Amino acid sequence: MATAEALARRSRRRARRKLLIEAAVVLGLTAVGAVIVYFVYRHSIGSPWKVAGTDIQDISRAEGIQTEISAAFDPSNPRVLFAASNESLEPEIRVYSSTNGGKTWSGGTGPAFNPNTCAWGDPSVAIARDGRQYVAFTEKSICIQGPDLTPYLVVASRPGPRGKWTVRRVARPAVKFGFDDKPAIAVGADGRAYVAWSRLLGRAYQTTVLSSSADGGRSWSPPKVVDGKLVQPQLVTLAAGAGHTVYIAGVDAHGLWIGRSTDEGRRFVVRNAAPLPGNHAAACIVFGKFVLPQQAVRCLGPDPTLSVGKGRVFLTYGVDGSDQTHAAAVAVFDPTLRPLFRGPIAPGKKKADQFWPASAFDAKTGRLWACFYDTTGDPGRQHAWFVCSSSSNGRSWTTPVRVTAPSANADTLWEDARIYGYGDNGGWGGYIAVAAAGGVAHPLWIDTRDLGGNQEEVFAARLR
Repeated sequence: MATAEALARRSRRRARRKLLIEAAVVLGLTAVGAVIVYFVYRHSIGSPWKVAGTDIQDISRAEGIQTEISAAFDPSNPRVLFAASNESLEPEIRVYSSTNGGKTWSGGTGPAFNPNTCAWGDPSVAIARDGRQYVAFTEKSICIQGPDLTPYLVVASRPGPRGKWTVRRVARPAVKFGFDDKPAIAVGADGRAYVAWSRLLGRAYQTTVLSSSADGGRSWSPPKVVDGKLVQPQLVTLAAGAGHTVYIAGVDAHGLWIGRSTDEGRRFVVRNAAPLPGNHAAACIVFGKFVLPQQAVRCLGPDPTLSVGKGRVFLTYGVDGSDQTHAAAVAVFDPTLRPLFRGPIAPGKKKADQFWPASAFDAKTGRLWACFYDTTGDPGRQHAWFVCSSSSNGRSWTTPVRVTAPSANADTLWEDARIYGYGDNGGWGGYIAVAAAGGVAHPLWIDTRDLGGNQEEVFAARLR
C-alpha cells in the first residue's frame, strides 16, 4: 500500500514538473514570438530617407480640416510667398503669407465675393511680376453643409500681402443650374492673368474653359472652350510661358492631355500627354444623366501640375502602378510640346505608394522640384512621409528627402479627401503644393496628427 502511494505521489510530482516545463516552454516561445513581432512589425516601420526640412511650422493653426493647398512665390521678390487652402468649418477659404522667405507665416480667412454664401474651396494662387497676388476659388450658391450643385468661380486679387482685395465673379452660369468647378490660375510675364476651370455648358456636358484679365483682375474675358474634343476634362493645371504663350493640361476620359496657346489663350493646340492606367475621368463626376461639380472630391489621384523651365515643359502627375500601388510620374516636352521623356519620379526599390504629387521649377538653379507622400519604409503602406526630390531634366532624380520626421496617416488623407456616394458630404479634397525660387523649395502639406485638437493642419518648410 505504501509503495502504491509513493508511486502515485512520484507520478503526481512528475506530472507537475512536466506541466511546469511545458508552461515555461510556452511562455518562452510566446516571449520569443513577441520579440519577433516587435522588431519585425514595429521597428521595421521607418522611412529610409533623411530629414532635410528647416523652418518646419504649422501655418494654419485652425480648428477643423484644412486641405487643397496652393502656393506661389513673388517672381520679383522670392522672399514673398502666398498660399491658400480649403477650410471645413468657416465659410471662407484660408490664405497665408510670408515676407521673409518662408521663415515665418501669417494666416487668416480669405476673400469672399458674397458674404451671404460660403466658399466651396478648390483654391489656386499666383503672383504677377508686379507683386499682385491672385487666388481663384469656387463659392457655393447656397451656404449649406456639404457640396453644392451650382458653385461659381471667383477670382480675388490684391496689390500685395497687405493690400485690399478686389473680388470678381468671372462669369454668370452658361445654362440653368450651371456650375463652375476646380479652377487653376497663372500670370504671364506681361501681367495678364489666366484662369481655367471646368464649366457646365449643357445638362450633361461640362468642359474646360479659359478666361483672362489684363487689368489686374478687375474684369475678365468671356470664357472660351479650350478644346471641344476633350471628354469629361477635369483637374486642369496652367502655366505661363514666354511672350503670349500659355500652357494648359489636365485629365479626360482618354488620359492626360496637354495644350499650348501662343495668342494669349484664344486658341489652343491640344495633344495627348500620357496614358493614365486606372483612369476614372469618364465616370467619377457622372451621376445618371447629369455631371456633378465635385472633381476634387470624386476624381482624386492624378493631381497634374505644369511647370515651365528653360527649354522644357514639365507635367507631373499621379498614376496607378502595375503592382497596384500609386506612383508619381513626369512627362517632359519641349516648348512646342514635342514629347521628350516620360517616366517615374525618384522610383524606389521596394513596393510603396507615392501619391498626390506637386511640382515647381526653380529658375535660378534650373531644377524641377517634386513633392509627394511616400510610404517607403512601411510594408503596410499606412505611414506616409512627405518627401521631395529634384531633377535638372526630369529623367534623373536626387534621392528623396523627408521634409519632416513625422508621418501622416495615408488612410486619413484619402478618406477625408474624397466623397463616395451621392449622400456623402464628408470629402474636402486633397492636394498639396510646392513653390521654388532662389535655390529654395517651399513645400506645403497636410499633417494628420491631432495637434491640440486641430484635425488636419497645413504645414510649411524650407528645403535647399
